[in-house]
Amino acid sequence: MFDCFAAARVIGEGSVLAVVAPSGAFDRVSFDLGVAWLRQRYELNFDEGIYAQQGYFAGSDERRLQELQHAIRDPQVDAILCARGGFGATRLLPDLAVEEVREANKLLVGFSDVTALHALWSRAGVRSLHAPMVSVLGRMDELQRDGWCRALEGEVGGMQWQGLETVTSGAAEGRLIGGNLSVLCALLGTPYFPSLDGCILFLEDVGERPYRVDRMLTTLLQSGCLQSCAGLVLGAFTDGKKGKDGVSIDDVLFQRLGALGIPMVTGFPAGHIKNNEPLFFGRGVRLDGAGGVEFVRD
Repeated sequence: MFDCFAAARVIGEGSVLAVVAPSGAFDRVSFDLGVAWLRQRYELNFDEGIYAQQGYFAGSDERRLQELQHAIRDPQVDAILCARGGFGATRLLPDLAVEEVREANKLLVGFSDVTALHALWSRAGVRSLHAPMVSVLGRMDELQRDGWCRALEGEVGGMQWQGLETVTSGAAEGRLIGGNLSVLCALLGTPYFPSLDGCILFLEDVGERPYRVDRMLTTLLQSGCLQSCAGLVLGAFTDGKKGKDGVSIDDVLFQRLGALGIPMVTGFPAGHIKNNEPLFFGRGVRLDGAGGVEFVRD
């Protein structure tokens, strides 16, 4: 059996969500649309500092760090919701305490560059949600928003997907972990890389050519960390055109990861795509060789 993380505090209508920008600067119009929708159901906690911009960051490292630390430490905050991805979260990791994240036990919501924080939450044994962020929420349709709310509020009933493409057959169970391949690879060799032992690893990426995906997977394989995974779920690898050599990202993924011989499915609808399905990191999942993924009830 797998070692699921302890459930984070309960979220519901009226819960307080701290909105943070730990990574890149964002488009204010898109952000404000998301904020307006969220305020119909939740209480939001952020200040004008979130609109800061310093180069490609949402303000200085110090500003972004203090904002995130305050969200973790504030007893009134029930969950932490990121504004957008980009780059910058890894720069904050040395000053974020695993013990504080564990004690606060708050759900973190985001994806892409937020993978660095998902790794921190994993090391703390606290669940997190790989899901759309504020700058996208305002433009999603009603069905997608409903699914996002249900995920935020911890509903796993019906959270199963069938008909995914089987790359390597077999069945596996484990806690789900992972996120953006580029960010995970950047954490390798640092104290901030999460343990993958016995996990079901989810991977996605955007804008990476096949040879660069090959380079990152080769690094992870040569480190030995992927050999301890129980199974693999591949999400969207978008905007990664094949070159004149004709090699596609799927060719690379299937060849490099298929050699592990562990159950693997592809085509999971999550990542840098319009229909970015929420995924519970730290929660138990079952992966079957018939192309199915199912969250396990607590």
